[in-house]
Amino acid sequence: MTLPRPLRALTLLSGLIAAPLGAQLAPLTVPKGLLRLDFGGRFDNWDRRYIDGVKLDAGSDAAYNPFDGRFLVPLDSAQAALRRITGVAALGLSLGRTSASMLVNVGTGSIGAGYGLTSRLTIFGTVPIVRVRVQNRFDIDTVGATAGINPANPTFGTVAGAGQTSGFLAELQAALTLISARLTSGAFDANPSRKALAQQILSAGTPLNTNLRDFLPAAAFLPVAGSTAAGALTAPIESLRGSIQTLAEPGVSLGSSPALPTLGPTSSEFEGFATNPLGPLQSRAFSPAVLQYIGDIEVGAAFAWLDHRPKAGGFALRSVLVGTVRLRTGQFDRADSFFDLGTGDRQPDVQGDLVTDLARGGLGARLTARYVLQLSGRQERRLSPPEHPFALASTLAAVEWNPGEIVEGSVEPFLRIAPTLALSAGVRYRSKGADRYSYVRNQTPIEGTSPDVLAIGSKQNLTTLYAGLNFSHDGARRDGTRGLPMEAWLRWETVAASSAGRVPASQTVSLMLRFYRRGF
Repeated sequence: MTLPRPLRALTLLSGLIAAPLGAQLAPLTVPKGLLRLDFGGRFDNWDRRYIDGVKLDAGSDAAYNPFDGRFLVPLDSAQAALRRITGVAALGLSLGRTSASMLVNVGTGSIGAGYGLTSRLTIFGTVPIVRVRVQNRFDIDTVGATAGINPANPTFGTVAGAGQTSGFLAELQAALTLISARLTSGAFDANPSRKALAQQILSAGTPLNTNLRDFLPAAAFLPVAGSTAAGALTAPIESLRGSIQTLAEPGVSLGSSPALPTLGPTSSEFEGFATNPLGPLQSRAFSPAVLQYIGDIEVGAAFAWLDHRPKAGGFALRSVLVGTVRLRTGQFDRADSFFDLGTGDRQPDVQGDLVTDLARGGLGARLTARYVLQLSGRQERRLSPPEHPFALASTLAAVEWNPGEIVEGSVEPFLRIAPTLALSAGVRYRSKGADRYSYVRNQTPIEGTSPDVLAIGSKQNLTTLYAGLNFSHDGARRDGTRGLPMEAWLRWETVAASSAGRVPASQTVSLMLRFYRRGF
């Protein structure tokens, strides 16, 4: 009796699953006329990463000892201005030291399908839904801090601090103005020593007044009171105060002092500084919100160019060419969030795989060679190296991103332990070339930096170990009837080593369910 065509297709698939390559690793193609439905889940977690072969905490980019101007531009600017005013080139400012840690959880649910156009050619597509959660901790230990937030800064300071500093500057200006007027009027001419002192006060006080007016209200950070840097800042003020007291000119006085911080900023105070919409950083909160969005959708085709399956015993060999195009549908991480992650690379990829399965009896192996051509895309990024995450908002630029190409190879032996079950294990090595960045057309270059800093650590290699449990069922029931064939697998992976680049030391659990039904 001739079976209807849909039943013939299901019977063919059952035969394929029962063949030497079946019940081991899932096939990549679908028999002609059948539709394969894919439901997958993947869970990636990491709290450590490799940086050029050294395994560090995932939040290590924000761990500094000391937390000084090398890692925070506004602090470096305050330090440079302080050195100019005091003339002491060795002065340094530090907010203390920081500690940081990060735990990243990425969950991906996927829905896909494949359809057998012919007995050898299959088309497929996958839509991933990605949920990203980043748990970040950033703490500042202010013991030993020599700088704090400027109490007089109009954006970050206090009303009392601004009032104290403005009062001091007004008093200094009034004293110098009055002394200058009296020198001009000849009030000191009868006493040469007092006239010389008045001229000295004016000579020293005028440039000091100019420097302090530019520095004290505008600086984001000032030296902590009692520190060496604070002493260097207040020394010329105290010297001028002493000279004014010695002059003892009626109506001329300098009794006040500028407001200085008493401590370095706490963790919450620094986050308030960083997230202030009027500040130089203008970042989002340090603990990113959970992000759920579509990942990079994949579409492609698989062609079984070699298929040797002996009916009984013997050596089975099957090789498939797979072409995949990855679309730019994911969401990239935000430029104004220092610790978040996106749901995809958001640039198109063209991927080619050569997958070869070898089997004899219950033993076999899958060999995979992969090449990924990553096409260029555009981003808006702050131009700062990865170890300096607190980038200025003014460094935001539109850039052209040309990711490095990927070459990958893996070996996955498998062992059938039951008619429908197999164990597998494997090792995969991946090498990725360095990324290249450049300004997009008409983008004004950012002074003091370059798009090249975004490519730091992008040249990578890594070795991944994995193990899995694989299930294949041909749909045959004990009562002699036949249902729809299905496949499933559960896999655990870990990044075991890396000697180049910035690579998450991730642990991954993935699962997949596949069902076959009659096609269109």
